[in-house]
Amino acid sequence: MLLAVVVAAAGSPALGRAADAQVQRSIAALREDSSLKVRAQAAFVLAQRGAREAVPALRRALSEDQAAAVRVAAATALGRIGGPDVVAALRDASANDRDGAVRSAAARALDENLRGARTVSLEEVQGGKGDPPARGRFHDALSVQLARHGFAVVDGGEDVGYRLKPSVLLLEQVQSGAWLSVQVKASVIAIDGQGRIAAIVEGGARARTVTPGAAVQLVEKAFDAAARSISEDLARRLLELH
Repeated sequence: MLLAVVVAAAGSPALGRAADAQVQRSIAALREDSSLKVRAQAAFVLAQRGAREAVPALRRALSEDQAAAVRVAAATALGRIGGPDVVAALRDASANDRDGAVRSAAARALDENLRGARTVSLEEVQGGKGDPPARGRFHDALSVQLARHGFAVVDGGEDVGYRLKPSVLLLEQVQSGAWLSVQVKASVIAIDGQGRIAAIVEGGARARTVTPGAAVQLVEKAFDAAARSISEDLARRLLELH
């Protein structure tokens, strides 16, 4: 059984259907073909197609296929396809596979995958609660906290792993006697390279002071705490660091 790469022309339904059918044939070959060369070639085709629907089959091949060459091809394909759902399989193979070539391939794929996931663009805070300066303070706090939690915040472009869309959900200031209290709540939606929602996280914080004229500093303190909580959650969900 031989597999050939089919490149579908934009706007061509026939070629698009042919490419989809090829993905399914490649998944079947990876799972069932008796030839290790065919199975390895199937993994290569799936990587070329960026076939996310093949991730379960590729993970299984990486953990169960008896041929090291197929496991190497599966690891490479998972690294090319990317996404949070491939990290655990690559990490396990990089540490535990009995073949050194497979461990090396999985480690390279894992590094490539996490390096892409770490690169994020942070959009301006649109609408929501608070005035523009307050929303700007949350944006600044989030930029700092994302960097502290392993993300590289860039201006944008095609190479970002995720686009982050922050919102301020609550900004409340209450004066009670000598005490000034601030409560904030914010959220971030992470959009992956295919335009899908990868995560929605929320974080909130309270801060209070008796210092006169400290409202701005108090808002900054609360937003920093909320941004820290959100960044920790994003690192767990998108980078699987824990």
